[in-house]
This record gives sequence, C-alpha cells and structure tokens, in this order.
Amino acid sequence: MTSTAREDHGAAVALGSVPGPRRFLLPVAIGASGLAVALLVQLVFDPFRTDIPLCILHRLTGLDCPGCGAIRSVHALLAGDLLLALRSNALVTIAIPLTAIGLVVWAVRLRRGLRTDLMPSRTVLLVLVGIVVLYAVLRNLPMFWFLAPISYVGA
Repeated sequence: MTSTAREDHGAAVALGSVPGPRRFLLPVAIGASGLAVALLVQLVFDPFRTDIPLCILHRLTGLDCPGCGAIRSVHALLAGDLLLALRSNALVTIAIPLTAIGLVVWAVRLRRGLRTDLMPSRTVLLVLVGIVVLYAVLRNLPMFWFLAPISYVGA
C-alpha cells in the first residue's frame, strides 16, 4: 500500500516537501535532454539548406505563427549567431535563456528543499499567452517586417 506521507521521527511529512540529494535531478535532466535534442538536430540537418515542412497555418493562410522560424532560430543559436537567431524567431530566442534560468532556479530550490510550484499563477499564464498572441499579430503586420521569419528555402 502506498502513502503520500511518511513517518519521520514521529511526524507525518508530505513526500513532496522532503529534501533529498537527488530531487534536483529532474530539472537538470530536462535541461540536458533539451540540449541533447537541439545538438542532435544541429548535427543531423541544416534548416537553412534543407526544405523543412512549413507550418500548417502558414501553408493554409500565408500567415506566420509564433513558432515559424523556431528551428532556424535554435540552429543559429547553437552556431553562435545571435542576430540570425533573433531574425529567425525573436520570441524563441528570448524564451530559451529564460527557460534555462527557470530550470536552474527550479533545481536550486529543489536542492535546498524549498517548495516549488510547477504551475505558474493564472496571471502569469495570461501574460504569457498575451505575449505570444501579440507577437503572432505583430509579426504579420507590414510595419513590423523585422519580426517575420527569414525567407523559407525553396519558397
């Protein structure tokens, strides 16, 4: 029979709050896995020379979604070309280091035994959705041409 609490010197302690030496490994493993996948993609193909499938939104409407250019952006970042990464997809280029910082903070908090909520507040989620929607709209307006992804191979 399993339980969500365990006896620790006579006091019931929730398992989620018990600090352990390996609790911080989950965010480290997530970050390492993401980096490994990105490096594998970097080695396997070059999105600037390979015709990759276009996003369905772009194919049907001609509009660029917030993710258009993301693979090219990650590829350029791994090659050390920050300006090309920003030109491919500024949102992804900015989100990657922020996500890495979040994973480090999560790992440090777990290592110290501090409580960590994985789900952000409703306000944070609404702000993030608002940023993505605003980015999607702006990158399709002519006056914000610099937010549109670089031209597609073979397009």
